[in-house]
Amino acid sequence: MSVRVVDRMPQFKQSAFSVLNDALSEGAKEVLINAKTKAPYKKGGLRSQSDTHQIAKLVHRISFWIEYARFQEFGGDGKKIVRNYTTPGTGKGYLGKAGDEVTIKLKMMFKKHGQRARP
Repeated sequence: MSVRVVDRMPQFKQSAFSVLNDALSEGAKEVLINAKTKAPYKKGGLRSQSDTHQIAKLVHRISFWIEYARFQEFGGDGKKIVRNYTTPGTGKGYLGKAGDEVTIKLKMMFKKHGQRARP
């Protein structure tokens, strides 16, 4: 009697990478949505010109394409400080706070998507 061993680790590895990438993509999109709602709003430029894209395997980037986005994120540049935000609930740290909120939920996203990983 002989035993045959079938190695399916390469297929499982590829499936796991795909599933984890989907979870990270969902997380990045959720961070972008949350950041847009918390971003300072006067004429809408900061909220409208932003996106998320994948730059490498398991690496996603959220970008705000307005030149003053960094200034707004940190509440100033060391020389000037933003003191008043026109819309309540918005202010500095809009992207960092959104990322922190989604990081708490990321474990559940991995569990949700991880069930699809198959060899």
